[in-house]
Amino acid sequence: MTGEAAACRSCRHFEAQAAALEAALPGLSSLSSAYASVRAGDGLCALHERYVAASSVCAQHLIGG
Repeated sequence: MTGEAAACRSCRHFEAQAAALEAALPGLSSLSSAYASVRAGDGLCALHERYVAASSVCAQHLIGG
């Protein structure tokens, strides 16, 4: 799988909901907010436990986000 189909935004492990980001990163709301437009569609990878760009790709991609 390559390109857009394999991007994190379509992965089962990807979480882009603002409320989930603020819960996972408690200090975020003191700096700004997960609802900010600068975040775009970026989010959290539950598999790798890190913040990632929605356009990122990885070998563990699973369809079903």
